[in-house]
Amino acid sequence: MAKRNMNKIAEIFLKPFREHFLFFIILCALTVSCHFIGYFTIKNELNLNAAIVRVMHCVSLSYVATLIVGVIRSRIARSILQTIFILYAAFDFAINMYCALYLHLPFDNDIALLIKETDPKEALEFFTTMVPLWLILTVAGVFLILILGGWLIKRSRMNTNLGKKASLLVMGIVCICILGSLYRWNVWKSGPLAPFYEFTQSENPSNLRDYYTHPKLTFDQSQELPTNVVLIIGESYSRSHSSVFGYNKLTNPLLTQLKDSALLFSFDSINSPAHSTVLALRFMLSTFDLPDENKGKKWFEYISLIELMDESGFDCYWFGNQGRVGAHNGTTRTYADACDNQWFLKDDNVEDQLDNVLVDSTHQYVNQISHKSHNFIVFHMKGSHFDYSKRYPKEFAQFTENDYPSEPQNHRGILSSYDNSILYNDYMVSRIMDLFKDTESIVIYLPDHGQVMYRNKKDPDYYAHGRKADPVDYAYGIDIPFFIYASPLYQQKHPQTMERIKNRQNNPHEWNSDFLPYFFMDLIGVKEINGENIQTKSVLN
Repeated sequence: MAKRNMNKIAEIFLKPFREHFLFFIILCALTVSCHFIGYFTIKNELNLNAAIVRVMHCVSLSYVATLIVGVIRSRIARSILQTIFILYAAFDFAINMYCALYLHLPFDNDIALLIKETDPKEALEFFTTMVPLWLILTVAGVFLILILGGWLIKRSRMNTNLGKKASLLVMGIVCICILGSLYRWNVWKSGPLAPFYEFTQSENPSNLRDYYTHPKLTFDQSQELPTNVVLIIGESYSRSHSSVFGYNKLTNPLLTQLKDSALLFSFDSINSPAHSTVLALRFMLSTFDLPDENKGKKWFEYISLIELMDESGFDCYWFGNQGRVGAHNGTTRTYADACDNQWFLKDDNVEDQLDNVLVDSTHQYVNQISHKSHNFIVFHMKGSHFDYSKRYPKEFAQFTENDYPSEPQNHRGILSSYDNSILYNDYMVSRIMDLFKDTESIVIYLPDHGQVMYRNKKDPDYYAHGRKADPVDYAYGIDIPFFIYASPLYQQKHPQTMERIKNRQNNPHEWNSDFLPYFFMDLIGVKEINGENIQTKSVLN
């Protein structure tokens, strides 16, 4: 009796090989291949031992999935479940192949955030502009081979299942893989289940105000609060493409005029804290610092810039041309909703809404804002978000492929459209600054991050976000411009601050924009936050 029961149990565990071996092999092929390829393309991120553990984990999960399929008696239910498993494995294969072969980094939380907090139109732009044809053909080719091979095997009625002895041998290999996976149990967060794990993690609070700590602020009593403090957040702007900083194309004619008029001040040697919008905003708009990334405390549990300005007596406003993302709170929406008033000006019914909406739709609100109070106003631009050619109107198509004769032919169209988007950005930023020219206002402009734009000699055809796996890419991806506009009335009323701004412009030094909240506090006369001297972290120090 005991022997019979043992045989029945053994038959159940051997079912994946004796009845569904083809399904098991297809799952293994999809999951193992992309994770093993990662070893050859991401060597500085993934060593051989880690790659082997991931492969063992892929085999273990493929076996478990096949075992679940095997114990289901209903043929329809079994077919549905097989389809779900295959589709998930195909998605895991596609996204990991993209990360490994194009981005040269493993799929992680950063990639998941990029996908989760991107609206469908931006996702489509990303796919059409940033996913190379060769990669699409590679992934499609693998799928086609698997589908065609499976169809031919079934059509020929070839017996793909294993006998008992062969099944026992494969079962032994699977057991070794399971033991290896258990030894490194946390590999499940980086293996085939990584997309499921990362996409189901919710790191955005329903209300940022619930996490306010009401920090103690110590003010310099001799310094008056300005009427308007304005922050313009740009998008994907590489400092190397700004003519203010020496680029050989005139991409900043209007900002140059403001600088020549001593109304605009440009800061060199400024870096973004991250290569993507979501991460950059989390660092820039809170005291969440780069060294704090792995301390377990979530980004929204740190003091936010919105809270600091609110505690300092400012009414907070948010105008955004990057919309609310889906049904869940995105990072941008989290900060915007913490403001006293917010307007997401992006119209999802308009295919390519340009940044002119930030002036055309807000000038009436800006004019209505009481100049007897103190106001903190944020403008979040679409900027140079790819597809670059969709970020400017036709009349701003000043640069053409003919303006880049020394560049490879396949680079010229992208470079011209990117520079045209920078030219239009120059126009829009100057228009926003112009809204405050007759008031006591200081306006700060910086983008969330930069762009690589064919600057890496190791990968000369790559453009877009900096890739963490490549130090050259990453350096270009975080190299950003930084501008301060001070209205005539502001300059008249705040001579000491202006002296510090001018001194910093003439004496550049490295500064990271994850210290942005400390700079704003320094700007309005706060000396300490909870007893911490903030000037050491200010760009004006």
